[in-house]
Amino acid sequence: MKILVFASCSKRKSISYPTEPKCKDIVMKEMKDSFVDRFPEKRTARDLYRGSLNISINSAVTQLRDFFDVSFYIVSAGFGIVEENEFVPPYNCSFSQMNNEDLIERARALRIPEDFQEIVEKEKPDLMYLALSKTYLTALGDWDTDLPCATIAFTESTSKKVITLPADNIAVQEASRLGLGPIHGVVGYKGDLLLLTTRFVKNQKNPEKALLEILETPEDLIQMLDMLRKID
Repeated sequence: MKILVFASCSKRKSISYPTEPKCKDIVMKEMKDSFVDRFPEKRTARDLYRGSLNISINSAVTQLRDFFDVSFYIVSAGFGIVEENEFVPPYNCSFSQMNNEDLIERARALRIPEDFQEIVEKEKPDLMYLALSKTYLTALGDWDTDLPCATIAFTESTSKKVITLPADNIAVQEASRLGLGPIHGVVGYKGDLLLLTTRFVKNQKNPEKALLEILETPEDLIQMLDMLRKID
């Protein structure tokens, strides 16, 4: 079973320099390698981003690979979509600081919509997990058009292939109250949920069958979360 995971970049990084580039300094994704060469320390995308979301996703991807074929990419506001093992320099740029028009313009300049479609076509996944906020999904362009497989996301979609899960403060509070594990706020929750699901399926006799059963009846999970959200 092929799983394709996308996560967002984070403000918190494992290295930082006063001279690291800002949004205005990075006008195309091809500039990445030249910036990498400017700094003595080298980090892969997987090791550079240290937000709570990234830490949980990294752990989940590692554990999923014991049973599944997993590809992992990160959507970077600095350099577009990068594969986990690409070297990425430290930078100071975030989509959350942009209005919608500027965000879309920058995403196009970094070829994010095109790269997303090309990656999906190349990887041919059986399942996609988009640990992305609405802002970062916007950067992907028409992300939910012609999806090849079941896709877990945290934003509503008209696509029948999208399984939308809540990730607001109420969902986070209820997950924490249930003692499901360490929950790291609305952003980190998207990674926490994948990690919790991974821990569940890996402890089943047949992890792939267990995961498929979850995907075949996502309404059960969604209804449970919705019920928890309505509790006063």
